[in-house]
This record gives sequence, structure tokens and C-alpha cells, in this order.
Amino acid sequence: MKLNILFISSLAFLALAAGNVPNSTDTTTHPVAVIELFTSQGCSSCPPADRLLMETATKAAAANQPVYALSFHVDYWDRLGWRDPFSDARFTARQRHYAQQLGLKTVYTPQAILNGKQEFVGSNRDQLTSLLAVALKQPTPVRIRVTTAQKGQSVVVDTKLSGTLAGAVLNVALVSNLVRTAVNRGENTGKILTHANVVRSFVTVRATESGRVRLPMPANFDPASAAVITYLQNEKTLAVLGAERTPLSL
Repeated sequence: MKLNILFISSLAFLALAAGNVPNSTDTTTHPVAVIELFTSQGCSSCPPADRLLMETATKAAAANQPVYALSFHVDYWDRLGWRDPFSDARFTARQRHYAQQLGLKTVYTPQAILNGKQEFVGSNRDQLTSLLAVALKQPTPVRIRVTTAQKGQSVVVDTKLSGTLAGAVLNVALVSNLVRTAVNRGENTGKILTHANVVRSFVTVRATESGRVRLPMPANFDPASAAVITYLQNEKTLAVLGAERTPLSL
């Protein structure tokens, strides 16, 4: 199977990677909105959700809003003719964990989760707009400071957390800002699909006041068009407690 994957660096996503960084002397908490989109290149219903996620992230960056969008590519569509090059069984497991926590009978694509608490069809613009408006008015209890460094074929992420950390876990995601793939099999045959903030490496650790995480850089990864998104969740409820996006230091 021949893949044609183009990694794109655009002004909008360079701004996104650099933006939404609060003043380092500010110790107050701020609202955040973390959108996790579970998607697949093998799903014909997913491209509108992918476009909406990209649009939402770009607009939020332009408005300096603390919106953090992640695209998790699941693997259960891979058996139907096209293997999504960004799919990972661990992302499917993450989606199923959300389904269990939210009392859902099944998983589907495109599914979006906002701040670990609300789920909706990822292409539903009205619902996303409504939920974002509420989320961006609710302060979170934890602040995150992050520095990154490329070390060989890994990215080292140093974190400093302040606030209430009891019962919290820290998610660290290495994302490709923008990618484009020519699909030649499956439900999206003949289409060129574009995705924003594609999760390439992902680690969850116990939240501590300071820590270090090392993320492997996958094949076909462009560090010049990448960022690290960190966000805390309550381990039991999965509610998001804070988030930050940091450009990848080369």
C-alpha cells in the first residue's frame, strides 16, 4: 500500500503552536477547552469533523482562546480496506475508556469529547459551539508550565504544575500540526484528507509538581511542524483540570 503523506507548516498553525501561553507571572487559574476527536481516514463520515476541528483550532488561536484540539486516529476501521497511517490501538482503548465512563454502549467515529465530560458527534458545529461557550467560562484548578527539547529521536518534555494535583494524571501528546494524506482505498478512496493536531505519541503519567516525560518521534514525523499538548485529568472522572500547548524546541 503506497501512502502519500504531506506534513504542512502553515502560518495559522505556527500561530497556534506559539499562542495561548499565559504570562509566566500570572498564578490565577484560567478556563481551558480540550477537544479530543476520535476519527479515522477509513470513515466516510469523518472528514467534516476533521475540518471542523481544524477550523475551531485556527479560530481559537487567532482569538488567543485556550482551546486545545487533538486528533486521535482509531484502528477499528483499518480492516475495511485502508489502514490509517496514524491509527493506534491505544487510541481506540482510550475512546473505549471514555465510553465506559460516560455510560455509552458503543464507540463511533467521528466522536468528540470536550474536557473529558461531554461527548458529541464531532461534526456537530452547533453543539461544539454551545459546549465551548460554557467551557471557556469555567476556571480550572491547575496551571501547567512546559519546556520541550529534541534529543535524538525523542522529545523530552519537562513540566511544572501548580494547583490541586490530588487524584490527577498528566497526559502528554506529541502532535503533528497539520498533515495531508492521499487515500487510495476504503470509504474515502480518491480523496485527499487533511488533519490538524494529529497525535503521534502519547503518554499518561501520575501528576506531580515537576516531572519529565520522554516521547519517541515516530516515522514520517516533521519536528518543524509539531507541538506538545499537555493536559491534566481527574483519574476517576476524567474531567480536565488544566491544559497547555508548547511549540517543539528544535
